[in-house]
Formats: sequence, C-alpha cells, structure tokens
Amino acid sequence: MTDLNIGLLFVFAMSSLGVYGVALGGWASNSKYGLLGGIRGAAQMISYELPLGLSLIPVVMMAHSFSMVDIVQSQQRYPFILFQPVAFLIFVISAMAESKRTPFDLPEAESELVAGYHTEYSGMRFGLFFLGEYVNMIVFGGILAVLFLGGWRGPFLPPFVWLFIKIFLVSLFMIWVRGTLPRLRYDQLMVLGWKVLIPLALINILVTGAVGAVFSF
Repeated sequence: MTDLNIGLLFVFAMSSLGVYGVALGGWASNSKYGLLGGIRGAAQMISYELPLGLSLIPVVMMAHSFSMVDIVQSQQRYPFILFQPVAFLIFVISAMAESKRTPFDLPEAESELVAGYHTEYSGMRFGLFFLGEYVNMIVFGGILAVLFLGGWRGPFLPPFVWLFIKIFLVSLFMIWVRGTLPRLRYDQLMVLGWKVLIPLALINILVTGAVGAVFSF
C-alpha cells in the first residue's frame, strides 16, 4: 500500500462520484418516481458535499498535511474531536446525508416517491443499491475514525483492531439514528445544508485559522 501525500483529497474526490450512480440509476429506470428520486438524490449529495469538504479543512490546517497517515500521526496525544467538535458534528451530519440514511432518506421517501430511484429495480440490482449504501456508511466511518478519532492508534490492542472498533461504533451510531429519528421535509434538508452547516463550517475555519495564528500550532 502507498500513502498518497494528497490522500484526503483523493478520498473526497472518489466519494463525490456516487452522485452519478444515483442520477443515472433514477433516469435509467424509465419511471417518473425513479427520475424524481434520482434528481432529489443528486441535489442532496451535491448540497452536502460542500459542508463535508469544508469540515475537512480545519483538520488539514491542524495536521499540516493531506496525508491520512500524517493526520493520524498528528493525533498522537489527543484526537482531533477534542479540538474540532464543530467540524466533527458537521462531518457526521453531512456523511449521513451523503449516505442518504434516515433522517435524510428523502430520495427514497415511500410516502411520496414509492421507493425513489429504487422503484423499478429488483433482485441483484436492487440489492447492489443497498449494498452500496452500507459500504458508503462503512467508508465514511473509516474516514471519520482517521480524521477525528485517532485512526488506528490506541493502547494494548493491535492497530487494525482499534480501527475496526471505531468504525463499528460509528456504524452503530448511524444505525441507531436511522431507527430513532423521523424523516425531514425536503425544504428542511436544504435549509440545514445551505443556511446552517455551510456558514457554520466557514466560521469554524475562520476560528481555527485565528487560533492557529495566535498559538502557532
């Protein structure tokens, strides 16, 4: 395995490609419900990529690197969640919205769109959509663990065990949220993304830069 010095940018770029699958899947189903679900999904993913990307900037500012290994090494003493709770919260909310999980599962709202872009799919194709959703959840859990929870670092246990435990806890949290919170309305979803998370992420970047300039971290 090779550690890219722009590993974080690469991961973020690859995660952005999922919007094409959702949009094309809804369009190719030849169903109005599927098309509307695909359009909703594409709009939602594009909207929440912005706060997701902005939440990564304070972490890069503190680690002075885009390398995932360097980011983990810079958390030797304390995980970044202690210094960047706002960025952590923005990342968690945006990651759940990107994964289209409850309460952000508007593209497949049963009461409005039957099953959204899943409507005309069955069998293996239907299963692959859900497999992609859960893979997305695990990948975002891994990124969250690396950026804010110290990655594979921890006492006593081997590194891969620590990383597995952290990913498992993040995935468990997302599953718990899915089972407890109600679905948002679409206008509430967009207001949260554009009027709350993006300004909050920009303010957090400004505060991180100011604190970094004063204390020279």
